Amino acid sequence: MVLNNFRHLLPKFTNGPVKFCIKHKITPNAISIIGFFVSTIAAIGFAFPNIFLYNYSEITPSFYWWWAGTPIFLFFLGGYIDVIDGAVARKTGKSTKFGAFLDSTLDRLSDAIIILGLMYGQLIFIWDENWNYMIGFVSLITMVLISYTRSRAELEGVVMAGIGLMERGDRYFILVIGYVIEWAIFAINTQYSTGLYSKWFFPVFFIIYTLLCMQTLGARIRWTYKWLNNKMPEKVAKILAKEEEKIQNTEKNTLSEEAEDPEN
Repeated sequence: MVLNNFRHLLPKFTNGPVKFCIKHKITPNAISIIGFFVSTIAAIGFAFPNIFLYNYSEITPSFYWWWAGTPIFLFFLGGYIDVIDGAVARKTGKSTKFGAFLDSTLDRLSDAIIILGLMYGQLIFIWDENWNYMIGFVSLITMVLISYTRSRAELEGVVMAGIGLMERGDRYFILVIGYVIEWAIFAINTQYSTGLYSKWFFPVFFIIYTLLCMQTLGARIRWTYKWLNNKMPEKVAKILAKEEEKIQNTEKNTLSEEAEDPEN
């Protein structure tokens, strides 16, 4: 929900890679698959925190911040690539039903693999393996249902954009922040303190993260109920009018970009 307010800034960060992909005839589906493999590698990094996140105390006396940040950088890169595929599809006119299906399916697989990686690395709840897996599965199921409820509701004509705190972009961004803070606390404690860091931050963070995902699921179910049962007719009419205006503006911008782009 929060990142939706900054969606208009995306073209500034994606225009270069989008033009590169179009110039080299890299298809949107190929980009989606590449993003999925990058996310899979990130998940492997999450699964082995003693090699990456906590590497400089476990396997080396040196502090290599860039190595510790490798999994989260790949995780962020996978999300970035996921933005590019849609932009390439729109600019090249290659948006297809199968492409949308493939992108959505790979997104769900990426989400699942990331959580499984955190579960395997026991980063979710380090003090008890059973709780680690239970919280992880609850989070995973909730995230899948967040996506499912939007997809199913939109088939019924419900506009779901912006409903709930934890849309996919928000989940990505917040998980990046949580991982970086965990790394920073551990790094500072290891470098400047004689005490042992109990690695408590990320488990607490992830429980809150899961609760926010559950809030989003609940908000979407409630929103769909009110929409389909005509509990807010005036609000629905305003939203539909805005969506129609947004579609018209998108079409105008696309035509304008095509006219200005000398490569078309």
